[in-house]
Amino acid sequence: MTVTEHRTAAVAEIRSVIGDWAEALRRKDAARVLANGTQDCVVFSLAPPLKASDADAGGLDAWFSTWKGQLGFILEDLDIAVSGDVAFATALTHLSGEKQDGEKAALWYLLTLGLRRTDGGWKIAHQHESVPFYMDGSFKAAIDLDPRSEVDWQAPSRPPMPGVIAYLNLEDADAAASFYGRAFGAKEEDRKYAQDGSRLIHCHLTINGGALMLNDPFPEFGHPWKPPEGFVLHLVVDDADVWWKRAVAAGAEVTMPLEIAFWGDYYGQLRDPFGVTWGIVAPVTGGD
Repeated sequence: MTVTEHRTAAVAEIRSVIGDWAEALRRKDAARVLANGTQDCVVFSLAPPLKASDADAGGLDAWFSTWKGQLGFILEDLDIAVSGDVAFATALTHLSGEKQDGEKAALWYLLTLGLRRTDGGWKIAHQHESVPFYMDGSFKAAIDLDPRSEVDWQAPSRPPMPGVIAYLNLEDADAAASFYGRAFGAKEEDRKYAQDGSRLIHCHLTINGGALMLNDPFPEFGHPWKPPEGFVLHLVVDDADVWWKRAVAAGAEVTMPLEIAFWGDYYGQLRDPFGVTWGIVAPVTGGD
């Protein structure tokens, strides 16, 4: 066989190995997954720790047990390069499924596989999984990316926003955004849905000239919901009575009456239906 024919045969064998490995993952068959890898296979996965070994059937079975039924596992744009007894494969990978608690997960990520030719044929010796993160200062994993998206990711970035911006993790961020529109006159600037099409991975509101960001909890990615506490979002306004009455009419709960505080301003606190405390403050005018 010529060098080209050897390489073509190797690529075909590697493609078959990767296909069997992917099918084993779909069927949650730990022994079959491991059979396609070397004993010393190194794994850099999406989940902690930074570095692990794939030669652990118990660990794989424990992870498989967190899912109901079979997994969705799709490799797109699989590209294989071979040189001698070493090969590398890259692919865009889609993982989906339903967790035992009923939570549905779906995301695209980047996959790189390193393979070695052994006496038993080609085996996976290295796995590297990764997702990009947003370069907006949030450092949030960009799990909402889709290779079929028509978004121009090379478009110029928006100018930076001044000041400190609150980013709230709220149960039902969509309902919260609607409430903030009614209670505080919030204007929606942008929103992005997660792969499940229902939860918000990002929502940008403008309130009283400042930015407020919201998202839903994503416990499957280490961001569960926690009751908001230990902070107050202050709105410094010209007419406290107008802002106060609108928020109360929308359903905010009074926790500190609006009155002249010891430092001389009108001040009061409200709690919204999502557990967030808001302060309304305005200077006292000469006619008050």
